[in-house]
Formats: sequence, C-alpha cells, structure tokens
Amino acid sequence: MLIFWLLAGYLFLFIFRPYEYWPVLGQLHIERVYMLALLLALLTWKYKKYVPHRINASVLVFFFVMILSSITAVNSWDSYYIIVDYLKLIVFYFVIIAAVKDEKDLRNFILAYILIMFLYVGKSSWEFFINDRYWFRMGIKRLMGIDVTYGDPNYLAASIAYSLPFLWAMIKYKLESRPVRLLLWAYGVLALVAVIYTGSRSGMVTVLLFMVLMWISGSKKMIGALILSAALFVSWSTMPDDYQMRFLSIFDAEAGDKGADLSAKGRIEGLKAGINIFTNKPLLGIGPGNFKYGWEKVEVGGSAHNLYGQILGETGGAGFLAFFILVILIVKTHLSVIKRTGQLLKEKAAGLDERNLLFLRYASIASVQTIVLLLFNGNFGHNLYRYNYLWVGAMGVLASYFIARLDSPSPRTARIASVARGRRLFSRPSAASVSKASGKPNRVSS
Repeated sequence: MLIFWLLAGYLFLFIFRPYEYWPVLGQLHIERVYMLALLLALLTWKYKKYVPHRINASVLVFFFVMILSSITAVNSWDSYYIIVDYLKLIVFYFVIIAAVKDEKDLRNFILAYILIMFLYVGKSSWEFFINDRYWFRMGIKRLMGIDVTYGDPNYLAASIAYSLPFLWAMIKYKLESRPVRLLLWAYGVLALVAVIYTGSRSGMVTVLLFMVLMWISGSKKMIGALILSAALFVSWSTMPDDYQMRFLSIFDAEAGDKGADLSAKGRIEGLKAGINIFTNKPLLGIGPGNFKYGWEKVEVGGSAHNLYGQILGETGGAGFLAFFILVILIVKTHLSVIKRTGQLLKEKAAGLDERNLLFLRYASIASVQTIVLLLFNGNFGHNLYRYNYLWVGAMGVLASYFIARLDSPSPRTARIASVARGRRLFSRPSAASVSKASGKPNRVSS
C-alpha cells in the first residue's frame, strides 16, 4: 500500500507541479528527491515485477532513435534537455508497471490521476476567476495552468481533453463510493468550463471529438444523442460572446481576432516545414527540440505546432516509423484486452471477477480513445513527447498481464508458450501446454 501512495504522490508532483508554482520548492528540486525515494522503496519491495511486452521494447527503440538523432542535431544542448525529460518519463513508465500489482491498484491509479487533475484544473480556475490571473492572447482573457511546463492555455485544454476518456470510464464503472462518484461528475463539469475559458480552439474540437467517440461506444444511441445535444446547447448558451466568436473563427476567419487566422495557418506551415526538413535529412531529422532551426528564411523560428511536422522534422523517417509502431502496438494491445474481456464476460466462467473484467474493458476503451484524441490534437500542436502516450502504454502492458493471469495459473508460462508458438497473448493455453511449460505433470480429475 505504501508503494501505491508513493506512486500517487509522484503523480501529484508531475501533474500539479507545485515546484513550478512556488519558486521556493523549485530550488529544492523535490521532484528529483521524491523519485529517488520512490525508486529506492520499489527496489526493496518484494512484490515488484517486470512484465515483458513488445510495448516496452518499442518505447526503448523510439528513445534510442531520439538519441541517434540528437548526435547530428543542430544544437545538441536543445536535444539534451528533451532527451533527459523523456528519460524521466520512461523511468516512470517502468515504475508504473513494476508498482501496480493488480486491477484494484490500476483502478486507484486512474482515480488518483483524475482527482489530481481535478485539483490542478480547480486551482488554475481559482486563479483565473478569483485572482484574475490569465493569459491575454487572441483578443481574449485565457485560462492558463498554474505551472510552466503545461501551463499554456492550449496545453491545459489538451491535458483536460486527454483525461476525459478515463473520467467517463470511471463514471460508467459506477464506483461504490457516492462521494467519489460526485467528485467525478464535478470534475466533468469543471473540465468543460475550463476548456471553454482557455479559449483553445484545438481543445474545444478535441473535446467535441471525444463526445462523438463516447456516443459511438454507447449502446443507447438515441438517448446519447439527445443528452449530448442538450449539453452542447447549454454550453453554447452560457458561453460568453468573446469565446463564442473564438470558436466560430475555426470556420470563419473574420469571426475572431486577426491573429486567429494566422495561428491556424501556422499549423499548416509547421507541417510543411517538417516535410521540408525531412526531405533534407530523411533518416534522423534535425534533432529533438531543434525544429526552430529548420524554418526557411529564418535563422531561429518557432515550434512546429503540428505533431506530424514535428516528428518528421526532428526525428526523420526512423523516428516516424518507431513512433507509429509504438502507437500501433499500444492500440493493438488495448483492442486485444477489449476483445478478451468481452469473451470472458460472455462466458461467465466460475471464479472470474466480473467487476474487474468490466474495469479492464473500460480502461482499455478509454486508452484507445485517448490515443485517438492525441493523434487528432496533433494536427494543432506538437505533442510528440507528451507523457500520455507512455502512461496509456503502461496501462496496456498491465491490462494484458492481468488478463493473461486470468487465462493461466502462471502469466509467465502463458507468455512463454504464446511467444514460442506464435499465438496471441490472450488465447487460452491448453492444459497440456501449461503442464509442459511449467514442468509439472498434468492432473485430470475424474
């Protein structure tokens, strides 16, 4: 239990980032000290584990490509900072896999993520509405995060949008605790209000896409359409005029501030610049964090503001291939979990916990939805090195491990057998194969 609370504590430090809001804490580097303490505690914990999975290898391959790309970077120091930050994400990725021991821990991890987001968005909203702390851009006051790293209004809106699939998963799961259920609904309302006041058009359309995905995955399409329509009507009716015009500027360049149209075109220019860099350096690109040196006619320009331009420009064809192999493996793993949990729920086999199966199913659906939102929002922002990809990947590794544990008395045996025979991870091994892999005689009851 101590390990989980330490894990949740680091989750708080990572999302809320109090060391960026209060400079005194920043000087103490509490996040580094805390991670070292977490790693030490994990090393001495007898329940720690390593789960072999192709996602793990894919994460490391992508990181290796980043390192190779940084060697030929225009400015190696810019790449260095990106690589160090991504290495921290990888360390936390493996910590999650090692520390989350069962479905209950994974459920609590997701709950902790949502509740910490509630605190983070709540504090940011308090600063905006009560203390009049804002970012004035595109002719409107924009809600910003309390931190530096993800505090930009567009980043904040994206962070909120990526949390919504897991929020909805926990709402559908119908937790026993009524106060927690109320907190989940409260965060949902706060999240929608916050996205509106960030003035982020990309955030708004990403939330709309999530609503569409939520409707598609639902069983009662007509009722769902009515509820979503009512929610959109209320949101639009209560939205201040300035923010309505900001949203309408997506479709009408004359509707918003003059800079809005230039901002939208900048995303397209970022993609074009990335393709141009790729044609000049097709293998490894210009280096992580070096996109600003790849603009034509400008010695030092801005960021790509486009995932696909960023990955082509900064890591080249090797990075593009490694990254999308990683994404495909993550999605494929979660789809396998969704399929297998559906089969087990239909079978209603004795001894299976249907609540755990239902949770794993909802968590994997939320993970796939999050990947879709990340790739969609990537059209408007450079989210290549975001932590969400790795967190969703870690959840996939854990979910597949828990399912394999249900399918066989020995998850390791199930995996070894499946790899050796080229079978799918979730195919139920025969009694003979389990007996042979484990080295124990097969006992058949009469």
